[in-house]
Amino acid sequence: MSDDIRKKRKREHIKYSLLLEKNMTRNVFDDITLVHNCLTQVDINKIDLSTELGNIKLTAPIIINAITGGFYKANIINSKLAEIARDLDLAMAVGSQKIALNDPVSASSFKIVRKINPNGIIFANIGSNASVEDALKAVEMIKADALQIHLNAPQEIVMREGRKNFEGTLDNIRKIIRYLNVPVILKEVGFGIAMEEAEILVANGVKIIDIGGYGGTNFITIENKRRRKKSNNLQNWGIPTPASLLEVVYKVGNKADIICSGGLKNGLDVAKSLAIGAKAAAFAGLFLYILLEKGSEALKKRILEIKNELILCMAMLGANNISDLRKRPIIIEGKTYNWVKNRGISI
Repeated sequence: MSDDIRKKRKREHIKYSLLLEKNMTRNVFDDITLVHNCLTQVDINKIDLSTELGNIKLTAPIIINAITGGFYKANIINSKLAEIARDLDLAMAVGSQKIALNDPVSASSFKIVRKINPNGIIFANIGSNASVEDALKAVEMIKADALQIHLNAPQEIVMREGRKNFEGTLDNIRKIIRYLNVPVILKEVGFGIAMEEAEILVANGVKIIDIGGYGGTNFITIENKRRRKKSNNLQNWGIPTPASLLEVVYKVGNKADIICSGGLKNGLDVAKSLAIGAKAAAFAGLFLYILLEKGSEALKKRILEIKNELILCMAMLGANNISDLRKRPIIIEGKTYNWVKNRGISI
């Protein structure tokens, strides 16, 4: 596939993801309720939001997740996101770096992140079919603290120019983990991870999983908008974010650190994710929409609101830190309850 086609595709992904985010009204965490603690004994000014992913220490459990890179507008987007990540001391991931591996011009839209935020926590990003050499180059390109390997089979299958052969994926992931000297994060892109695959990933050396559940940016819908022959019957494909999180935490929560992403909207959603068992929560589509529609200051304000909402939730739950938050009871109702019941997950 030519770089020109990749650049065009990335521009179209931005365009259509904004349209989807604008029209998105549902909240994927409505089935989850945190049980109030009327005897909270927390000093709100002493609440500790720090967390860890592998050996990576984060001052807050909020991540600016992989969005884009590889064309002119992506340079601007990544510059602004890097400034916000720097100013708010948040971890940030770049989009897929495949386009930049052999194109110095495209690489600049990724390298700008490290230039602007030289001391921040930054994640590189590559596909599951990347060679070990490409994975090493992606990390070196931005002096990354970790590497995201994205899993996006449904998107590739529906995409007219997408990958159709997935043989050897697990073996390839295993090789990359073996040769990299930074943590590897296995990340879905909006279709979720089931407990069976989570168990396989952990057995093959994966120690950080980003579930990327169904409920946020929908790449089947986006690809449908890019093609004449559509797959409208497949637009609801995937594991809803809360269900995927419950599955993965249930099966490997004591063996891997879990990041929750996929349609989170606010600090309450973050609190629910952490209470279920995630170590951090990540945002992509929502942050991109606010950035491009309202500007950097509006996005910075929204992130601070999310952080403050999380602190308020923790105070009302009597949680001094994330470890305390994970001990609080939760109520699971509706479709999410039916899902975990049918999957044999103890709640």
